Order: sequence, then structure tokens, then C-alpha cells
Amino acid sequence: MENKEQLDQIKDIKEMMDKASRFSSLSSTSIIISGLFALIGAFLIYSDLEFVLHEGKLIGYSELIQGNTELEDLRKIKFLLVIGIIIFICSILICYILSIRKAKIQDVQLWNSTFKRALKALFVPIITGGIFSLLLVYNGYIGMVAPATLIFYGLGLINASKYTYNEVEILGYIELLLGLLSSYFMGMGLLFWAVGFGLCHILFGFTMYYLYDHKV
Repeated sequence: MENKEQLDQIKDIKEMMDKASRFSSLSSTSIIISGLFALIGAFLIYSDLEFVLHEGKLIGYSELIQGNTELEDLRKIKFLLVIGIIIFICSILICYILSIRKAKIQDVQLWNSTFKRALKALFVPIITGGIFSLLLVYNGYIGMVAPATLIFYGLGLINASKYTYNEVEILGYIELLLGLLSSYFMGMGLLFWAVGFGLCHILFGFTMYYLYDHKV
């Protein structure tokens, strides 16, 4: 009986150490919602680029990034950037709100040292990638924006995975691979972007729910 109590105490201590050493309040629901946001955004961008006539012809994403359109289509580039920024902000807000809710359920403090380290590890590559993407747009390399965002996001996830769930690292490598592929298939950047930020997030969110959140 005494041995059983000691084992239970050791188990409790290990659980407390595990909670303290990694950010476990990441909400699977927020990941799924951010994926849906990305798919909606990709559809809006595709609709604006593919279904607008310009001088009797359709303006497509591939024509835009290859420089086959007039400079007036800079409006479309701005639209693409605005949609991306809105998706990013909404995803961050949803993730933060639902993470607060999950942290309360777990009875843990959200803003602990592990959470701060995870944020730093994630956002240094993401912010760097965002600035780099704006510089790409400024210099006319529109086709590299989708690959750059996927690559830097993947690096951010890989970097932050050591402070949270191990599965985050796998998602990071998938995003990295998609970014490299989209830089090769230049005219399909929007499709790879939708797969990376949309479908992969949704599938990853459901996986996280099955592994962790349905037990909470």
C-alpha cells in the first residue's frame, strides 16, 4: 500500500514537471478554425484573381506572379497581402482566446516562462518571414511570397516544437516541404499555400484533438 502511494506521488510529480516544461494549452479547435480561415482566404484570393476580366482576358494567379499583367493589378497584390494579414491576425486571436480557455480547464497559468519561450521561438522566424515577404513584393518577386511564408512558418514550428507537443515539429517539416515544392512549381503557390495553411492545419487540429483534447 505504501509503495502504491509513493508511485502515485511520483506520477503526480512527473505530470507537474511535464506541465511546467512544455506549453500544453494549445487548442486543437483553434488550429482547425485557423485552417478554415486559410481556405476561405485562399478562395477569396483565387476568386478575385481568376474571375476578373482585364482587357478581355482572365487575370490568373500564375499570370500575376510571372509578370504578365499590367501594373494596375498591383491592387490584386495588395488584396492578397491584406487577406493574408487578416487571416494571420484572426488566427492568432482565436488561438489566444481558446488557449486561455484550455489553460483554465487544465488549471495552469497560460503566461508562464515556457509559453513565452515558445512564442519567441515561433514568432522570430514568422516575423522575419513576414518582413522578407514584404521585401519580395517590393522588389517584384511575387511568386516567392507563398513559398517564403510556408518555409518561415515551418521553421517557426520546428523551432517552437521543443516547448510544446512533439507533433508540432512534424507539421513544421510538412510546411517546410510544401514551401520548397511551391518554390519549384511557381505558378501553383496559392494551391500549396491553401494546402499548407488550410488542409494541413485542419488535419493537424483533428489529430491533436484525438490525441489530447478529447481527454480534457
